[in-house]
Amino acid sequence: MDLREGTVSGPGGTVRLEPKVMEVLGVLARYSGHVVSRDELLDTVWRGAVVTENTVSRCVYQLREGLGRVAGNGESGTTKELIETLPKRGYRLTVAVEQMPTEIRITGDTLLIRLRRPTALALGLIAFALFVLIYAVFI
Repeated sequence: MDLREGTVSGPGGTVRLEPKVMEVLGVLARYSGHVVSRDELLDTVWRGAVVTENTVSRCVYQLREGLGRVAGNGESGTTKELIETLPKRGYRLTVAVEQMPTEIRITGDTLLIRLRRPTALALGLIAFALFVLIYAVFI
C-alpha cells in the first residue's frame, strides 16, 4: 500500500482507493488480529467529523473490493476472510502484519507494511545518536 499515491498493489495489479478507505486499512493493519470497533474507526479516521456508521461499512466494502482485485480474484468471499466483520463489535484484519519501511503489500496470507520515510529517517537518526553517545562514553 502506498499511502502517498493512494494505491494498493498485489499479484492482480494496482488499485487506487479513496483516502479514507486507505486510512481504514491502515488502522486495521495497525491492530491486525484484534477487533477494531466502528467507534474506534470513526474516532481515528474521521476525527470528530459527523459521519454515520454506514460510512464505515461503505469503506470496508470498498476495501474488500479493492483487495479482491489486487489479490487477483474478484470474489468477495475471499476478501471477507481478510477483513472479518464481528456483528455489534467491529472488524478484524485476519492476516499477519510485518513492519518494514514505506508500503503495505499482501503476499499470500501475509500483509507487509512499510513505514513512511520520515519514520524510517527518525529511527535512523536515533540509532546514529545512540552510536555516537556510546562511542563518546567508552572511547
